[in-house]
Amino acid sequence: MIRLFLSSAFPLRQRLAVFPRRCFSSHVGIKASDPLRVLFCGSDAFSCESLRTLHREHESNRRLIESLDVMVLPPRRTGRGFKEITEVPCKSVAEHLGLRIHQRETFRGWSIPEGTNLIVVVSFGLFVPPRILNSAKYGGLNVHPSLLPHLRGPAPIHHAMMRNEKYTGVSLQTLDPKAFDHGVVLAQTPSPGIPIPAGTTLQQLTESLAKVGAEMLVQGLRDGVHVPPYTSVEWMANQLKGEKLVHAPKVSKGESQINWPEWNSTDVARFLNIFNTVWTHARNDKGKFKRVLFLDAESVSEHGVTGRSEEILFRFERGNEGHDVQRNVRVDDEHDAFYIQMADESWVRVRNVKVDGKTTQGARIGMREFMKKMK
Repeated sequence: MIRLFLSSAFPLRQRLAVFPRRCFSSHVGIKASDPLRVLFCGSDAFSCESLRTLHREHESNRRLIESLDVMVLPPRRTGRGFKEITEVPCKSVAEHLGLRIHQRETFRGWSIPEGTNLIVVVSFGLFVPPRILNSAKYGGLNVHPSLLPHLRGPAPIHHAMMRNEKYTGVSLQTLDPKAFDHGVVLAQTPSPGIPIPAGTTLQQLTESLAKVGAEMLVQGLRDGVHVPPYTSVEWMANQLKGEKLVHAPKVSKGESQINWPEWNSTDVARFLNIFNTVWTHARNDKGKFKRVLFLDAESVSEHGVTGRSEEILFRFERGNEGHDVQRNVRVDDEHDAFYIQMADESWVRVRNVKVDGKTTQGARIGMREFMKKMK
């Protein structure tokens, strides 16, 4: 049987344009399976979509999914001073669906619910040890938002966008008992992948891939891909043979620092779409460097750039070194506009900024202390 895993989140016309008559085999025939007693392990919004879809299948097809339990991590302290306690989104979804919840920070000293025969892990954060995997007849499955083995790791969507990749996708894999993201790929978005639309945000792409992954997971269970012997379908592995694989580690605030020596205007807009803000250091009229957040910016044509010419000295920090870079800026007082010229001489219009120690301001006002007139 041939399956084409494409989400309804992508319009039909776009799907047909991207994948004309292209399919792939996710399995050989439909394998018989015992009714599944699933332990679902999830945390964030990406995993919530798979949980909802599994629950719908459980409600409509008890012969496939007989029971569904949920394991989530304990709440975390967040916010300034870590005073707020935040539950993972998956817990509230499980409560709303009336599912039995197991809240734990480790598998150590714990056994899965009696009768569990499949573990499904989606964006969970904990490694499932061999002892747990071996206690479930069908082991475990994982939905991973990349074309494995490309972008193994906890932040594949971030890294796909940061690398300005044109395509991405989803893989359904078995859980490996020794390492994250090294299982057998049982289903995968067909070549060349799902296009990453220009101007998309991290949230938009995550929501779209979550739907693709949820559909792939449930269809895989219907087709019995979780029943050994497994059939690998990872076309990307063959394409990457002999190449160094790219990992997708957790991202930090440092990733959203403006790289003045290299970034162009579209890089600024893209990183804003990923992190919501980008930041830099700028030297003020007292000779002191202060941290500045750009909250809203867009790439603009040079023909639309007007106003008086000024200069600002920015600093890009890499490791323990700081690289000072002078950039031309234009200030249009009449239209309350502020523009910065990037490395390739393209222009960015910045609308709102937040300077350390101050509230959010319009960029024309907020950046005044850093400007000096061009000679």
